[in-house]
Amino acid sequence: MRILHLSNLYAPVIGGLERSIATSSEELVRRGHEVTVLTLATPLADHDETIRGVRVKRVRSVANTLLPRMNQDAGKPFHPTTADPLTTAAIRRVLLDGEYDVVHSHDWMMYSYLPLRYGKGGRPHVHTAHDFGFTCVKKTFARNGRPCGGPRLGRCVPCAVEQYGRPRSAVLTTALRAQRHRGIDALTAISPAVAEGVSAGRIHGDLPVQVITSLVPDGLDELARNTPRPSWLPDGPYLLFVGALGPHKGIDVLFEAFHRLSRDENAPALVCIGTPRADTPPIPDGVIVRHNVPHPEVMAAWHHAAAGVVPSILEPMGQVAVEALLAGTPLIATAAGGLADMIRDGENGLQIPAGDPDALLAAVRRLLTDPGLTARLRTAGHRRGLDYTAARVVPQIEEVYRACIAAAAR
Repeated sequence: MRILHLSNLYAPVIGGLERSIATSSEELVRRGHEVTVLTLATPLADHDETIRGVRVKRVRSVANTLLPRMNQDAGKPFHPTTADPLTTAAIRRVLLDGEYDVVHSHDWMMYSYLPLRYGKGGRPHVHTAHDFGFTCVKKTFARNGRPCGGPRLGRCVPCAVEQYGRPRSAVLTTALRAQRHRGIDALTAISPAVAEGVSAGRIHGDLPVQVITSLVPDGLDELARNTPRPSWLPDGPYLLFVGALGPHKGIDVLFEAFHRLSRDENAPALVCIGTPRADTPPIPDGVIVRHNVPHPEVMAAWHHAAAGVVPSILEPMGQVAVEALLAGTPLIATAAGGLADMIRDGENGLQIPAGDPDALLAAVRRLLTDPGLTARLRTAGHRRGLDYTAARVVPQIEEVYRACIAAAAR
């Protein structure tokens, strides 16, 4: 098959969504398909190139050409919740120049393709929801740190003001609420929680939402085992957190639990690998914080941890949890979003309520004092992590493509 991915960002600008797209694209190439990723040009990458067999086409948009001040970060151009005329024109040119079997969109760049779906060169269209951006301009589907009760213009605009400012919040929210999403032939979501959030949006023709998880590369378990233990880790046992150091990831809850745990005799250290934010709470004494850690070292840190903690308040799927499971880390995670489906309490991890430092502290103490449980979680967690690897997920994506192409041909 000849596949055209649409993604707002791609390597070298890389996050969880972009890693997932890159992983699936490279695996599709390995399986004999032709894959092109169309993405927005950035100051770090403004030219076409081929990355590990994936052709990358970088295009212009209003945000990165005419109105760069739309972007809070010039290195991460911003696609709005409606069609961008320059991006739509670029997608049209690419479709007319190439013979693609299917278009697969992953974020708001979808809105620049929807006007083309039924025109000349339009191809069958799969959209994957990686977060809650289908219904929420903050992409969190949360309000005041709690799950949102449902999108409404009157409460969505003020909810997003802190993130975007009032003018952009009003424009983005109004445009998103006006979308009817006509032009999507197959719709997938990376977790049951995201599928539920997508279903709260406006979907043309009552299109069903199929859950196909986000994915990680094959071989991360071997990478974790074979990478030498990083020298910056503490000598004794430690807990590990990986992710943005913000309250939405539950870092404040973790710090509270650790402060109380540190009073215990022989308490483990706490290592946090992640990016500081404006809302990062004060870091307690004794916490080791590392930034910009190479991925092999992150996997090795998971492998050697006494326990991993993913205390997110909201989490569409949780790739760091998958990495921890594959590394054989005994994992404690909240029952938040996609984590609720991933972790089976007492079987492949311990599951706790979000925002509860008492439950987190009790779970940590339980792991530290029950070596039999720890050993069982390491083994079962690894088995569960394999469900999210490219070898298992990409065949499911191929089936969606085939069904979408066949249905469009009828």
